[in-house]
Amino acid sequence: MKKLLVTIVALILFGCNESSKNNPKFEKASDLKTNIEVNQKELPYKVDFDSTQVVEFTIEHSELIKSKVLDKKLSEYNTSELKELTEFKRLNLGIVVSFDISKESLINTMKYITNEKTKVNNDIDEIMIFAYDDKKDLSNGSGVYTFGKLFWGPNGKTGNMTPKIAKENIRDSYKLEIDIKDKVGRIKKSDLPTKRELDIYNTIMSEENIGIEEDKLNKMIMRKFGIKTEKELNSIWLKVAAYKN
Repeated sequence: MKKLLVTIVALILFGCNESSKNNPKFEKASDLKTNIEVNQKELPYKVDFDSTQVVEFTIEHSELIKSKVLDKKLSEYNTSELKELTEFKRLNLGIVVSFDISKESLINTMKYITNEKTKVNNDIDEIMIFAYDDKKDLSNGSGVYTFGKLFWGPNGKTGNMTPKIAKENIRDSYKLEIDIKDKVGRIKKSDLPTKRELDIYNTIMSEENIGIEEDKLNKMIMRKFGIKTEKELNSIWLKVAAYKN
């Protein structure tokens, strides 16, 4: 069963040499300008959003990563040049929202967070937000997300940072790249896995069980949770895996 999960996992790698984690906290929107469209050329230091679409969320993971800006291959720099390279800052966030959030609300909530974080600290050069409905799914920056993702940076793509942008906080090329899972806004309460089903899935996927032969693992899980057949076990695993994908 674990083999099936490989096909639904995507990794985004971030180079980093310094990070700081904050405790989870609750945030919600205040009264701000409402406009769902973002025009970075007219508003170079502000991300516009519709405040009526911003909903409650919690920030469960926050990591500020500092990296050097490279404008040529790493091997082409000598030691002294590497020390003089310009540093830029990327803020990685993992947020948790309600399972029944709409697509528009998720988009505007992530835009709101981006605007607030850059308003508080205009030295943040890039922001990456991963959205989930269950904090147990947080991957702490690995790039796996269950509900949505937002990236804010030069041209809306990673790898476009320049020394000039980082030094002078130039934001006229900044864009948003947002990806929302198709299931968002379509989930009914009846579609949610039960606590027992989630416990079964999480036990199967736990680190301590990685590497155990599948037949042996199946028998162990069936005994622990009183499951009578492998067909029932597979059905539960597939249900939860499909929900989390």
